[in-house]
Amino acid sequence: MVTGIRRPLLVALLLSAAAAPRAEQAAVVFDSSKATPVESVPLQPTRFTLRERLSIGSIKTFHWNGGKGATPGSIALQSRDKRLFGPWEAEGLRDAQGVENAYWEVKPDLLLEPGTYTILDSDPVTWSRNRERGNIGIARVLGQQETAVVESETPTSAAVTVLTPEQQQQRADELFEQIRQADNFDYAQIESLYLELLRDCPDSEQAEESYFRLSNLYRLGMDPPELGKLRDLLEAYLARYPDSDLAAEMRERLRRVYEETGQWSAALEIYEHLIPDLTSENPYYLVILLDYARVLEGSGARERALAVYQQVAQSAAGDTLGRYDMNELWLRAAQERIAIIDLHQQERWPELVVAYRKQFDNMGFAEMPQIQELLEYAQALEQSGDRAEAIKRYRQVLRTDQRYQTRQAQQASVRLENLVGSAAFE
Repeated sequence: MVTGIRRPLLVALLLSAAAAPRAEQAAVVFDSSKATPVESVPLQPTRFTLRERLSIGSIKTFHWNGGKGATPGSIALQSRDKRLFGPWEAEGLRDAQGVENAYWEVKPDLLLEPGTYTILDSDPVTWSRNRERGNIGIARVLGQQETAVVESETPTSAAVTVLTPEQQQQRADELFEQIRQADNFDYAQIESLYLELLRDCPDSEQAEESYFRLSNLYRLGMDPPELGKLRDLLEAYLARYPDSDLAAEMRERLRRVYEETGQWSAALEIYEHLIPDLTSENPYYLVILLDYARVLEGSGARERALAVYQQVAQSAAGDTLGRYDMNELWLRAAQERIAIIDLHQQERWPELVVAYRKQFDNMGFAEMPQIQELLEYAQALEQSGDRAEAIKRYRQVLRTDQRYQTRQAQQASVRLENLVGSAAFE
C-alpha cells in the first residue's frame, strides 16, 4: 500500500492515548500496534488468548486507508468453536493527525471465558496491518477482571444467542426455506440469511453446504466478485472442516483468491503443501506448475520461479503421448517467461520492451496481463529512457491493484513518486 511507504506512522498515531477508553481500571488485553509503516488488509487472523475469565470493555481497530479513514462498520469476536460474539456497530474516532474515522471502536461489555478469540472487522480491505507483527490487523482490546461484572457462568451479551443442537437444526431448516423462497437476484438478502445460519447454527446439517453456496455467491453472483468476503469465508470453512470431502475444493478456491488479490505469501504457503505431492500423472500437472511459478515470481523468488518454468518446458516438450491438454500452449508460456527472465538478468532493457510489447499486442480481447508483467514492462521502459510510457504503465499497475496491497503496486507507487511526484496518485 502506497501510504505505508510514503508516510510512516508511529504507535502514537496508530492507537493514541487520547483515543483510549476512559475506564480507570481498564487493562490492555491485546495490542498489535508497532512503530512501523502500515498497509491494508490483514494477511493473517488477528487473535488474542485469555488465560482467565475477563470482561471486555473496548475493542478498537485502525483504518488508516491512505489517510482517508473508513466509514465505521462493525466489529465482532469469534471463539475457537466458531461461536460469534457481536457484531457491534463501531463508533468512528479521529486520529492524532485529524483523520476522521481512522479508528473504529466498540464497547461490548462482554464477559468471556478463557480461550482464544479472533477479531472480525467488517471492512478488512481498509483495516490496517503491520508487517513486523506478522501482518495481523492493528487492534487494541481493553478489559478488566471479573469483579462486579455479571454473575452468569457463561459469556453474556444481548448480541449473543446460544442454541441447542436441536434448536440449531430447526432454525437452519427455517433459514434454508427462506433462502429457497427469496428472490434469486436479491443477493443481499440471500447473503444475510446464509451468514445468520453460519453464525447461529454452526452444528446444523446445512452449515457446511452454506459455506459452499455462499462462496459461489461471492464468486459468481457479485459483480465484481467479493474477494475479501470470499477469502474470509473460505479461511473460516477450512479452519472448521479441514478434513471434509469439500476441503480440497475450498482450498483450491482460496488459493485462487490469494493469487487474484496478490497475497503471494499466503498463496505460496498453500503451494508448499501442494507441490511435494504433485506428480506428472496429474492431468493438471503443467498448469499447476505454471501457476506456482507465477506465485514465486509475484513473491520475488525469481530464481526459484525460473527453475519451475524450466521444469514445465522440459515436461511439455517431452510430452509425446499427449498426456496433458494443450501442452504446446503451456510450453510456449513457460518459454516466454524463461526468455523474459533471461533478458532481465542481462539487463537488456530495449529487447525486453520489444518482447513485452509483442506479448501484450497479441493478447486476446478478454485477456489481461499479469501485474508482475506490467511492472516489469514499466521498469524496462524506464530503464530504456521512455519515461512517459513508463509512467503510463506504472499507473496501469496501480489501476490493477487499486488498494496497493501487492508488492508490485507498492514498487510502482514508489517509482511514480520518484518520476512525477505526488501528482502521480491523483
